[in-house]
Amino acid sequence: MLPGVRMRFEFEHLGTPTAFELTEGHHLLGGGPDDHIHLEGLPPGLLTLRIDSGRLMVEAVRSFTVNAVRVLPGVSRLVVPGEVLGLPDGMCLRVLSEPTAPERGVGTVAVLKGLLTDAEAPPSRAATLTCLTGLDVGRSHALAEANTDIGRGDGVALRLRDRAVSRMHARIRREDSGFVLEDLGTPNGVFLNGVRLEAPGPLTDGDVVELGRSLLRFQAAFDEASGDAAPVPQPVAAVEALAGTETPRPPEGKPRRREGWIIAGAVALALGALLVASVLAAAG
Repeated sequence: MLPGVRMRFEFEHLGTPTAFELTEGHHLLGGGPDDHIHLEGLPPGLLTLRIDSGRLMVEAVRSFTVNAVRVLPGVSRLVVPGEVLGLPDGMCLRVLSEPTAPERGVGTVAVLKGLLTDAEAPPSRAATLTCLTGLDVGRSHALAEANTDIGRGDGVALRLRDRAVSRMHARIRREDSGFVLEDLGTPNGVFLNGVRLEAPGPLTDGDVVELGRSLLRFQAAFDEASGDAAPVPQPVAAVEALAGTETPRPPEGKPRRREGWIIAGAVALALGALLVASVLAAAG
């Protein structure tokens, strides 16, 4: 989020949405007279929102949920745009995505430029786990190995500074179909989207993994998360057709250089004829 850009929210109570925006800083939300953002129906001083460099941390004096996953009172939780906070009495707070820039008019030059610059596929992004709570909040770990062990011990790939986490707590396996989360037999268990994991289960984009007091958000790889195919380079004929200047292709085996010289010569002759005509008209 760029400096000066506001983060947008939508509070819903009794089916009535209320939209508002917040700048960077600390904001107290609740139904009390001393709350910075007064939202009718909320308990006084319920939520503290901290916005710093576009990152939103939410803490509450009562338990709440984020996408149906429970967060304990006093625990500061990283919340990303698109997630929904479940509040008391059926109320909710949505963190809205930033508005997209308005589309500009597309002319022939813009179309051609877009076709040429978008020919390359976007860079790939590996699947990641991002810490949402605790001492490691905001830390992101790429799931690049076949097996990623998570815990408090020294020998794990992803080490969490959480005393409620076992030394070898959980494992994420890469399989042909995606990623699978496994509990390594810990007494505190592993929770996936608020439900205790009884057997190894698949991970999907946006899933929240709970280990001890730590919450981690799984983000699938680029192609798995979006499902979009990489842009295909456009052939020359397609570019010419969009520009309205399509020329017939020469027969196979014959170079196009001769055709280019012929076109250039014709343009030069036409310009010369116009120049002569203008000189004669001025003399007359």
